[in-house]
Amino acid sequence: MRTIRLSIQAISLPTTSWLTKKPVNWRQIILVLLFWGFTFLWMLPAIWSLVTSFRYETDIQRNLISLVPFPITTEHYQRILGDGLVARWFLNSLVVASTRTIIQLTLCSLAAFAFTRIPFKGKRVVYVLVLIGIMVPFEAILIPIYLFFADLRMHNTYTALIAPEVASPLALFLLTQFFQEIPTELDEAAYLDGASRLTVYLRVILPLATPVLTTLAIFTFLGTWNEYLWPLISATDRQALTVTIGLRKLAETFGHQTRDLGLKMAGAWVGGISVLIFYFIFQRRIVSGIKLTSGFR
Repeated sequence: MRTIRLSIQAISLPTTSWLTKKPVNWRQIILVLLFWGFTFLWMLPAIWSLVTSFRYETDIQRNLISLVPFPITTEHYQRILGDGLVARWFLNSLVVASTRTIIQLTLCSLAAFAFTRIPFKGKRVVYVLVLIGIMVPFEAILIPIYLFFADLRMHNTYTALIAPEVASPLALFLLTQFFQEIPTELDEAAYLDGASRLTVYLRVILPLATPVLTTLAIFTFLGTWNEYLWPLISATDRQALTVTIGLRKLAETFGHQTRDLGLKMAGAWVGGISVLIFYFIFQRRIVSGIKLTSGFR
């Protein structure tokens, strides 16, 4: 028989025993608890409004601050969605937000191209005058704009809802800063190949500016969709209301002068759910847009 030798190697145990415990990082634990605590406090109003929208009005009046939605009811949502004008209000908001976004990006990108690529007299003065508009709040020019459209008898129209903010000084500023970072050598190469200024704008500048254009499009669309003050003043016909104003007036109609909070919270969530869906679809673009506009990379 062959003798098989087995060499037993000594297995060296780790010097650190499994019983040795790492020191507890209390600072990190406290920071995490504070983070989640502030997050919960920040989300508490939204949680309360969602829970309230599924509670009976009698239960709400009996216990206003409860976060327990039992028994659950969907009567508030049924009353709101049962109104035939809700779909029309969503359509109005979609048309107004989409049209304003397209027009604003077109006008501001063309103006930014002119300020960065076309020399003309008084360019610096015009640019400064345009940027002064950033410091002027919309409320300061609200009455003149209202009277202007009233004289033209254009209230309760898409034009009146879209036109006041199609030219954005902030969007122009961001696009101008971005266009300045694009090397002019690319323009010169295109001109040598026989391209016109319009071709350079369409084929060279815009493709390179896709990140900032996408960011501005998202924020412009969301800002217009959530706009409240101007649609409240300009649109008085129920057919011309946007979803934010329509749902508010619908809740007032059903609730009369009582505290019909369940109906109002349901209206808020019906109007806000589309924004949440939009956010989850374009979440990466929105986050990258915040980094882009804030200067962080």
